[in-house]
Amino acid sequence: MKKRKRLLLRMLILFLLFTAIGFALYQNLFAANSEEAVQVNKPAANFKLAQFNGEPIELKQLKGKAVLVNFWGSWCEPCKNEMPAMQDAYNHYKKDKFEIVAINVQESDITVKNFIKSYDLSFPIALDKQGEVYRSWEIFNLPTSVFINPNGTIERTYEGEMKMKQLDQWIRDILPNKS
Repeated sequence: MKKRKRLLLRMLILFLLFTAIGFALYQNLFAANSEEAVQVNKPAANFKLAQFNGEPIELKQLKGKAVLVNFWGSWCEPCKNEMPAMQDAYNHYKKDKFEIVAINVQESDITVKNFIKSYDLSFPIALDKQGEVYRSWEIFNLPTSVFINPNGTIERTYEGEMKMKQLDQWIRDILPNKS
C-alpha cells in the first residue's frame, strides 16, 4: 500500500514537472511576440492608448519627433524621484520636437489624477489599464524608459531611476537637430 502511494506521488510530481516545462517552452517559443518587444536599433511598435485627459495618443503619430516613452507606477519610488527631472526636460526640450509619453501601468484614474497633480505634470500621461502595451513591449520593471529617435527607431532603453544629467544627454542624443 505504501509503495503504491509513493509511486502515485512520484508520477504526479513528474506529471507536474513536465507540464511546467511544456508551459515554459510554449511561452518562450510561441506566445511571445518578439516583433513588439523593445529592441535597440529596431523600430518601436506602435500603440494607441487613451490619455488621462481622454484624448487618444498613438506612437506613430509622433514620428518626426524625439520621443521618451516612460512606463511608471505611482507606488514606485524611483518613478516618483525621476518625475521632476522628466518635467524639467519636457519644459526645456518640447520646443525642439521632443515629446514624452508617460505610460501608467494598471492604476485607477483617481490614483493617476492625484499623482499628476502632486508633481504638476504637463506632458502626456497615457493609461495602460490592462497592461497590454507593458506586456507586448516586454517591460519587466518600473520605471523603464525607451528613447526613440525621430525615425521611430529605439536608440536606448533604461530600467531604473534617471537622473537629470543622464536624461539630458540621452534626450540630446535623439533630438532631430542634435544640440
